[in-house]
Amino acid sequence: MEDTDSRSTVETVADALTEAVRTGRLVPGQRLTENEFTNRLGVSRSSVREAFRRLTADGLLMAEPHRGVMVRQLSRVEVDNLFQVRGALEALAVTLALPALHQAPSTLVALQRDLDAAVEQGDMNRFSQLNGRFHRLFRDTADNALLSDTLTRLSNSLYWLQFRVLVGRSDVFDTNRQHREVTECVVANDEGGARAAMLRHVENARKLIQSLPDDHFARPQPRKDRSRITD
Repeated sequence: MEDTDSRSTVETVADALTEAVRTGRLVPGQRLTENEFTNRLGVSRSSVREAFRRLTADGLLMAEPHRGVMVRQLSRVEVDNLFQVRGALEALAVTLALPALHQAPSTLVALQRDLDAAVEQGDMNRFSQLNGRFHRLFRDTADNALLSDTLTRLSNSLYWLQFRVLVGRSDVFDTNRQHREVTECVVANDEGGARAAMLRHVENARKLIQSLPDDHFARPQPRKDRSRITD
């Protein structure tokens, strides 16, 4: 059985790798080696290997035969597929969290106030951090571990693309309009309105990512011919 210290070390490595992708220090297609991160982070090779395995399962990294582990790069089609699922699950999180947040809205209202301030100040880093907290609030309040874990994995896959969107793109601040709509609907106990606003918010995020140049995306893989049935 894995002990607590070992789990903690693996989580530390996974967090360091995730942050490096989130901030653009590791880029899609970049090959990662166990030796490099063992030396850089001062941890065991087995901890790095396990962190690679976990982040591959989460969709942040990918492993290819003869090439090793690398930061995953999504195709445009994969991005659209991911956002279809993410939108449905974010709307479900709103439905599950709304009763509790309506009864005690102070945390959500304060978070929205901070988002508005970040937009006023043009503070993109702060806005990005608060956007993450906004979505996590609904996931956590929904109290559904499977929903939260799935949304976290979907978000992990998008970290680098989201970072590229944030670079020099003031139109990201426009997405705060849907934050405000969601918040207002939750306070008013309007589930339908809150779900619709969240879906619009996720769709706007998809459009921003799809507006990036083609070299940010992997080439789509040819579809396998499923029309033939072999014995």
